[in-house]
Amino acid sequence: MKLSKLYTLTVLIGFGLSGVACQHIHTPVSFNQIENDQTKQIASLFENVQTTGVLITFDGQAYKAYGNDLNRAKTAYIPASTFKILNALIGIEHDKTSPNEVFKWDGQKRAFESWEKDLTLAEAMQASAVPVYQALAQRIGLDLMAKEVKRVGFGNTRIGTQVDNFWLIGPLKITPIEEAQFAYRLAKQELPFTPKTQQQVIDMLLVDEIRGTKIYAKSGWGMDITPQVGWWTGWIEDPNGKVIAFSLNMEMNQPAHAAARKEIVYQALTQFKLL
Repeated sequence: MKLSKLYTLTVLIGFGLSGVACQHIHTPVSFNQIENDQTKQIASLFENVQTTGVLITFDGQAYKAYGNDLNRAKTAYIPASTFKILNALIGIEHDKTSPNEVFKWDGQKRAFESWEKDLTLAEAMQASAVPVYQALAQRIGLDLMAKEVKRVGFGNTRIGTQVDNFWLIGPLKITPIEEAQFAYRLAKQELPFTPKTQQQVIDMLLVDEIRGTKIYAKSGWGMDITPQVGWWTGWIEDPNGKVIAFSLNMEMNQPAHAAARKEIVYQALTQFKLL
């Protein structure tokens, strides 16, 4: 595998209807290319676990890509469970659910033991419980879901005709650049939802705090496609309120890669002196 080079991606920022900020990603027309020991070290994090991947960071001004397969930065993949973020935003905004609603386990065997119990919507976010968010998607319904995904401009905005699996098998797809942008907009409460709705979902995504820096994130693992794809998307907020969003995207080809997603992000952020 070839070691990574770091690119600052050139994007176009626009505004949508009703004054809502909509940042539209376009294929970059130019790259500012930098190579240093740090970027090689980030690439080696993927190589050490025998996979290929990319890590995008976005500070509101510039996108940067690190990894040993930078083509993934602007390649669209199914969002897998990272879509739970938008699913929750839509459901809460339209009074289909609330963070504290308890979703009863029906007693059926689930893919993971952590799903085999009653879970609130917030707990199901942390456990990445697919059945809970499939039930929520069914409540939202195909028409409203399609309208909202398009209104937000999430990825290619295509959800097909099946309301409870389009983020798991397609046709919905999104690039790592777009995921990082989406995370940043949520962190800054710039998505087209009420501040209350956005704050409720933000609270559901808090996973860690290190020396005053808060880490918000959502994992994703597309198991029903070949090759399988993994995500770890979110942002950090330092004690001064500065936000840097990130999106890790990698090929998943062994069980150890489940934990590697988070570990690579933590190691990279530490090397960037952000943690």
